Amino acid sequence: MHQFTAKVFNFVVDKTSVFSKVKTRVETLSLNRQKMAKDCLFVSDLHGKVNRYEKLFRHLEEEPPAALFMGGDLLPASILHSFRAGENMPDFVSDYLADKFMRLKEKLKDNYPRVFIIMGNDDPKIEEQALLEHEKKGLWEYVQGRFVSFGAYRVFGYAYVPPTPFLLKDWERFDIHQETKPGCIPPTEGFRTQNSNTVNQTIEDDLQNLLLNQDLSKTICMFHSPPYQTVLDRAGLDGVSVDEQIIDVHVGSVAIKNLINKKKPYMTLHGHIHESSRLTGKWTEKINKTTAISAAWEGPGLAVVKFRVDQPDHAERVIL
Repeated sequence: MHQFTAKVFNFVVDKTSVFSKVKTRVETLSLNRQKMAKDCLFVSDLHGKVNRYEKLFRHLEEEPPAALFMGGDLLPASILHSFRAGENMPDFVSDYLADKFMRLKEKLKDNYPRVFIIMGNDDPKIEEQALLEHEKKGLWEYVQGRFVSFGAYRVFGYAYVPPTPFLLKDWERFDIHQETKPGCIPPTEGFRTQNSNTVNQTIEDDLQNLLLNQDLSKTICMFHSPPYQTVLDRAGLDGVSVDEQIIDVHVGSVAIKNLINKKKPYMTLHGHIHESSRLTGKWTEKINKTTAISAAWEGPGLAVVKFRVDQPDHAERVIL
């Protein structure tokens, strides 16, 4: 080929390649914008109840969202019972959850949503590895203690809650001091499905280490615990006392409340306290600039919170 002709040919090929890449990039950005313009869904505390999951998957198929946020306490209690009895544990993550999401992904194709997951205090940590394995298949993104990008925003997840009266301590930490409220069992006691060398660490320690130097103004933080003394952490403990000490009816995290006040994340998502919305009549609260939302629900059916990322104050809750 003549040298000049060859240069022209190579220029055309290179230019075509560039245009092709730009076109692909524009199409990808356009698809991302279309997805971000759709509702996001937030659910929490399904506790392995298949009837709730079936309602969720039907809804996802009928109205695919931009993203699904799953705020912990996702697995059935039978896993924990089998672990404690030394029996073979039901593989709920692989046999049910991953299978259902895989079928959904095959059906929805490009409309398959981003799925962000954390665990909760009722989820045995021994199941974390299964979540990580299926993350590799593109079924979901496990966001415990890390950030992932979501359009112009970021998502961060954190599963730990302050001490509870329950025995499983995989996802419990002292809150801001190594103290335990009356009626609760400290994280240093109870039992764990995995050993831990951080049992004396606090939620405050974690959040300082993970978030102290982060700008959270465009971050959606998904905490299993609600913030302390809000409409989201109100428990049904009225008039209850232990050893002549009145139990605090607010059971959320002081450390998380302090973080919200100080760092002002864009939006926070919570679960854990099922009865809070029944007792307060509310499932969302504005804390300074932050919109805080709970999807915990104690009634029949499944509570689903729908929100647009660019309009968090217009979120709505539906019961399926």
